[in-house]
Amino acid sequence: MRVGSPLIFLVPALAAAPAPEAPDPEAVVQAQIEAFNAHDLEAFLAAFGEDLEVATLPGGPDGSSGKARLRELYAERFRKNPDLRAAVLHRMVSGTFVIQRERISGRAGKAPLEATVIYQVKAGAICRMWTLGD
Repeated sequence: MRVGSPLIFLVPALAAAPAPEAPDPEAVVQAQIEAFNAHDLEAFLAAFGEDLEVATLPGGPDGSSGKARLRELYAERFRKNPDLRAAVLHRMVSGTFVIQRERISGRAGKAPLEATVIYQVKAGAICRMWTLGD
């Protein structure tokens, strides 16, 4: 008696396997905060999508869109501000959005500042980031 090929059983099992889930938005934003505080530029950038859109509200785009531009800005900021840190004061998650109040300290020669930042996360990466002007 001949037994059927094991591949016959494997193919349907692979087709039914669920696709890996992207990290939840809160985890992506938290990883970005941790990388920021560690001044780990590559880990920081890994949290963002290539076509990142950045804006300050009200107003509109602030000219720093895209991961390449983010690399330029934060390489310089980390270099010039060795004590630069972000603390999350409050956080709310709603679907793909993470809204948080942050305190940024360690800016050379400048007082700490607080800002409300809205992150939109899709496919495991921050695709939009809005900072609310107070």
